[in-house]
Amino acid sequence: MSKKTLSVCLKSARESIGLTIIEAAARLGFASYQTLSKIEAGEREVKASELSKFAKVYFCSIGKLLGEEDKPTEYSFLWRDAPTDESVKKEIEAEIFYRSDQYSLLERLLGTKVNKGFINVSIDDIRGNNEINILAAEVSDLLGLGNRPAFTLQKVLEQDYGVKIFFHPLSSGSAFSMVHPDVGSVIVINSNEAPWRRNYDLAHELFHLITWKVVNPSDLEDPLYFNEIEKKANKFASILLLPENEISAEVRNRVEAQKEFTYSDVVDIAMEFGASAVALIYRLANLRFIKWEDADESAHDEELAKISRNMRKEEWGEEPKPERFHSLAIRCLRKGLISRGKFSEIVNIDRSDIDEFISDKGLMEQEGNTIEIMAT
Repeated sequence: MSKKTLSVCLKSARESIGLTIIEAAARLGFASYQTLSKIEAGEREVKASELSKFAKVYFCSIGKLLGEEDKPTEYSFLWRDAPTDESVKKEIEAEIFYRSDQYSLLERLLGTKVNKGFINVSIDDIRGNNEINILAAEVSDLLGLGNRPAFTLQKVLEQDYGVKIFFHPLSSGSAFSMVHPDVGSVIVINSNEAPWRRNYDLAHELFHLITWKVVNPSDLEDPLYFNEIEKKANKFASILLLPENEISAEVRNRVEAQKEFTYSDVVDIAMEFGASAVALIYRLANLRFIKWEDADESAHDEELAKISRNMRKEEWGEEPKPERFHSLAIRCLRKGLISRGKFSEIVNIDRSDIDEFISDKGLMEQEGNTIEIMAT
């Protein structure tokens, strides 16, 4: 290809990751940024060895630098109650995929990509309630979620398993997920939902990530099959977030001490486990503390809903944020791996708000002095 065509591709690749020409020249090992400036102006040849370095620094293939067209990236999200307007659905999916791709870029820049995988699951492992009960227990043990899984699940999934978790205001649907060979596992939660509902949605979508290989999204186009899998995902979420031993101990302790068990007790325990009162009611029926017909009646009782609203007013707090995503972006900015312009693009804020954004996170932009590590 011509020098001019290559120069355009190289400049585009540099700008796509937000590097200034001075920053890029330093990483490429050029003594002066003017060398890179001449390359981008089409005034200097690029050696084959240099092209390889460009590909590494710019995080793209040599083929892309040579102007070869990339194949369109295909992705498929699994929705729960997707928007009826297909254009709205596609717009949301495109935004989430782009952010997931940027998330992956940050991981590559920092060398923090997590490759730990979940347990292998077969279709036999989700056949019935007993199998799902066993699966939830195994997953809880594997992830080390402890006695109150709702409060550790997000951090464990992000930090230890590299799941990209985003919160997005959805007018319909509570969550959706995806497993992609390039960007990994992604979960999107409706930020408009109550905190306890978001916890449940996260556990529900985890079921889909774990079973992605055995329950293909294309198979779920059959409404009957989809409904059956959703029931299994709901069952898994309930068991995972409300462990039998801990729930049983809480109920027995209260009954023994008070000789009664009220709606306030239900909400108390639900709050302690980060779950909804309704989810707890049905879990108690599953554990045979109450009859199913009584559980169904209580779950639809306005008195329980009223008590729950009054007791949980303070739980809403601030709108949830993708904390690890933001943390990685700040680390890349501190280390000079991305420009401030790229940072503002990635976290979707105005450049003038960057300092305030970082200050609010309690993370300084400067790296500070270097500390020599004696052994690793």
